[in-house]
Amino acid sequence: MFNRHWGQDRRRYQRLNLNLIVWYKVVCPDSLRSMLGEKEKEVLTIDIGPLGMAFMCRYHLPSYSTLLLKFIVFSAHAGSYSHLAIPLELQGVVRSSLPSEDNEYRIGICFKDIPTEKQLQLARFVEESLRPCI
Repeated sequence: MFNRHWGQDRRRYQRLNLNLIVWYKVVCPDSLRSMLGEKEKEVLTIDIGPLGMAFMCRYHLPSYSTLLLKFIVFSAHAGSYSHLAIPLELQGVVRSSLPSEDNEYRIGICFKDIPTEKQLQLARFVEESLRPCI
């Protein structure tokens, strides 16, 4: 969790700064889902880790809103990216929605009830992406 007062990042897992395409739609509250519609919206991540992500969005998404998130990560496991695209579909809870420039919001997400296998896939993706190329 980010401590604004001290400027320290106290997350248990490192986040990868990455522009990754994510599609989301609101699960609840119903009022927000009605306002934004049932159609998936496309955004780019700011960062991602095994337990959460952040992205920029045109809409203010109130804290504790639940989203359905879809995105694809790649694994270099076995040395090839071509056949190791891993599509993920997860639920996330909005932890923060901070106004930014250009009438956008920085949305902080904590993944909800993430299965261990998917958490490990995300952790491996972050770890492999942070590893220096040789």
